[in-house]
Amino acid sequence: MGKTIIILSLLFLSVYARRTCKTFDTQAEAQRYFDARMPYWKSLDGDKDGEACECLLGGSSYDKWFCRKWRAKYRKK
Repeated sequence: MGKTIIILSLLFLSVYARRTCKTFDTQAEAQRYFDARMPYWKSLDGDKDGEACECLLGGSSYDKWFCRKWRAKYRKK
């Protein structure tokens, strides 16, 4: 019984684990994930324009000051 609960818990966490922009390397990778899981992953699109993780490499806001600050904080390219 205990093993069953552990297995089900791990399965639940692997499927529903919270993904954020810092878990992706590029905007394209985040966008594919976002598009495949809409509407459940709206947290990847903070300004609700349909583009996920705009501060990542390839995103439309990549060169803006707030993105440079965000990338430095999370050690992204």
